[in-house]
Amino acid sequence: MTAAGLLAALLLGLACSRQHAAGASDATDAAQRLRGPRVRASGPAGRTGRQLHAAAAREPDYYDQLVSAPSKLARQTKKEGVLPQSKYSLESFDVLPFQTWLREHTMLSLAAGNAANASATAAAAAAATSGTEAAAAALRAAPPLSYICGVWINPTYKFIFIRNRKTASSTFVTAIKKFMLANNLCNVSSDPLGGNTCMVRMEPEELLRRGHDPDGLWASHLVLTSSRNPWARAASGYEFTYSKWHHKGGGCAQPSFLQFSRDPFIMGKLSNLFSCVGHREGVGSRYEGHWNFDFCHVEPAARCLVDEAGRLVVDFVIRYERLEEDIQAAVQLINQRRPEGLPAITVGEVAWRNKGSAAAASELSSTSAAATVYAPKYRACGPPCAAALADFYAADLALFGWARPGGEGE
Repeated sequence: MTAAGLLAALLLGLACSRQHAAGASDATDAAQRLRGPRVRASGPAGRTGRQLHAAAAREPDYYDQLVSAPSKLARQTKKEGVLPQSKYSLESFDVLPFQTWLREHTMLSLAAGNAANASATAAAAAAATSGTEAAAAALRAAPPLSYICGVWINPTYKFIFIRNRKTASSTFVTAIKKFMLANNLCNVSSDPLGGNTCMVRMEPEELLRRGHDPDGLWASHLVLTSSRNPWARAASGYEFTYSKWHHKGGGCAQPSFLQFSRDPFIMGKLSNLFSCVGHREGVGSRYEGHWNFDFCHVEPAARCLVDEAGRLVVDFVIRYERLEEDIQAAVQLINQRRPEGLPAITVGEVAWRNKGSAAAASELSSTSAAATVYAPKYRACGPPCAAALADFYAADLALFGWARPGGEGE
């Protein structure tokens, strides 16, 4: 069957909002520095200024801790492998495995009377083992990539950056680009789609045509990425993908957060089936107009951070919840390894870019202040949402070190 044929099957198999048992939830690695935001009026998620002020005045509760716990895989790490070129090549990326997985695991399984949640399979695989084997088991059971990993290279300062979606990666890229442009170290094309020479999409086939070895560059260059709490990232993706829909009535009505939590890919299924995105008005990049936009913005990040053997492929992890201080530490490491003759990068006060709708409406000025902005969603939904998303992001929990939810208040 062709990719187009599988996609057609995908669109015809919408009945995939699966019911599955979900336990109570708890988070053990709470963020300790929660800044009380000064806010205005109400945000898109129904959070009034009075609610936010009340949240700032009280002690962080269970759900604040759930959504604000940063990754335990933080800052300098041990790079042990290289990312397979097939994961980040626009020319050779194969979408068929994802389409097949989506069809077989979330559509035809229901038609056959099997209501098992594919995400729960990943969670069960991880729970049956421990340590590194748990991470490997969860990764094997996770869905294939719906789109290429966002890999960018800085040819001047010799580092690579993996842009995990919905993790404030634009803030880091913008800080680097601003310094380099101010010092005439790169340029930006006048063509909106022309890109820049500050941070260049790493395309392995193009590098090979120019006589470079992509794997060799990966091994020799500093490789950085960014992480974000999976419960906060999921809620952000839920709001972000819906905000890009051109049509929002009828079949394009936003699913409930519980429906989304049970199947985050529901956003991509609905948007494709009912043509909710229209012509992608306001999205911007030509790469974001594809059918898989709403899938790739919520899918687990783990596959873009490990090789086929499950080995880590990055040297440094910037945490969303510690964005400002981690970016400064990342820049310090870049400077330590910069080529001779280049000036040391300085970024000053980090300017947070591309805020989510809830953070923007609430006038939050930093990611640490915004760490708990999605806690009300989980208070309203309760343990079912937290547990279902722990299943979906099982591979991320295992890789980054987040604990699975237990019982509230434990």
